[in-house]
Amino acid sequence: MPAGIERLASEYIQARMSATRTPGVSVSLQRDGEPLLQRGYGYRCLEKGLPATAETVYGIASISKTITAVAVMQLVEKGLLSLDDPAEKYLPIELRVRSEPVRIWHLLSHTSGIPALGYAEALVTGYMGLGDAWLAFSDPRDVLAWLERGARHWALARPGERFFYLNEGYVALGVIVERLSGLRFAEYVRRHIAGPLGMRSTTFDHQEAFASPLLATPYDASQRPPRPARVPTGIAADGGGWSTVVDLARLMAALAGSGRLDGVEILSRSSVEEMERPRAELPAQLFGGDSYGLGVLVYPGFPGGRLVGHSGSLMVYTGFAGYVREKGVSVAVLANADPGAPQIAMSLAAAAAGADPWSLPFNVADRVLGLLEGVYTGFMGTVRVRVERVGDALLLESVEPPGRREVLFPERLDPVEPVFLSARAGKRLRVVFRVDAEKGVVELLYDRYRLVKAVEPGGVIAG
Repeated sequence: MPAGIERLASEYIQARMSATRTPGVSVSLQRDGEPLLQRGYGYRCLEKGLPATAETVYGIASISKTITAVAVMQLVEKGLLSLDDPAEKYLPIELRVRSEPVRIWHLLSHTSGIPALGYAEALVTGYMGLGDAWLAFSDPRDVLAWLERGARHWALARPGERFFYLNEGYVALGVIVERLSGLRFAEYVRRHIAGPLGMRSTTFDHQEAFASPLLATPYDASQRPPRPARVPTGIAADGGGWSTVVDLARLMAALAGSGRLDGVEILSRSSVEEMERPRAELPAQLFGGDSYGLGVLVYPGFPGGRLVGHSGSLMVYTGFAGYVREKGVSVAVLANADPGAPQIAMSLAAAAAGADPWSLPFNVADRVLGLLEGVYTGFMGTVRVRVERVGDALLLESVEPPGRREVLFPERLDPVEPVFLSARAGKRLRVVFRVDAEKGVVELLYDRYRLVKAVEPGGVIAG
């Protein structure tokens, strides 16, 4: 194992776990089929003092969608359906948007034209007691009725026109797999995906997962200390999978191998290429050109090469699994809270692919925004402001004279001269910071003022 990657992983993961109060994280990182890192950090169960390992079982949330997409593509290869088939052909509901049929590929690529209907959000929120929303869906048939209603009354675009992430569409795909295969979805995955690939701990049967002695306890990390939480069992093919980083690494390695791993073929090369072909640009861009294929996110601008994979979040379980085929890299990260699993996975994948993980946009943002927090003072202490990070923005609050509060949104997160924008009375205000690392000084040019961040003795930046 390269010492640099091991050190990066330990420092980076522990810092994120500390900042987010995450009990446990598990990681599997491979290059050219050889493990670079395969271990756990922290605890799978705080109450019993059980450590997290590479074999710890977690809820994988929307990483399940990649497995569902593989199942659908297997049925396509068997000639049981076509990607261009209307989904309603295999469902007990009418699924049309603006009189046009929603097709299988529309559901796989989240391009049905139906904005998110929020069934999973309401189910998780209500089940965990985090809000007032309540949907007691325990059967995919209830979600199908919800989807049909949404298609009639909530659709905003014609099928294929734009991206709207739609969990309900993947529930429908799971039902289609069951109807065409004659198997329960959990059994289909076991026989045709998990079993052949040797994914021994992967299941869509929540009772099987709950019975595992290696199951990670899910935690509400907003509590102090983090408190055990419940997870709903009504989530299906869209996010109801359970797995380990070892298992997910095998799945990613199979997809990176164009559908083959250790002599076992779960998909043809052409089917994998079909999954990876971008169908819709993502609304939120990280690297530029970020898109969704069929059950996978595609990042062609990732510094280490094209990254393909999927993230997942149930709030109390989070993760990311992906691969960079041209560099032979595959990665899987799972956690029992929310430490930023995609950021961890991408940073490790970048390092393994020979790129600088600190150049990734979220790492740049963390470094720059953290540096800018603190108290800034004007000439002879006449004016003082406090700057605090709020997400990827800054909150500026006037201390002397008191009263003014403004949100600063990043325009350019340059490490030397970051620039932010604020709005006041209909006007746009540019706010500029200047970082002098040698002198240990950060200046703030704000409106009419020049302010300087307080420094500790010895020139170390405070804050």
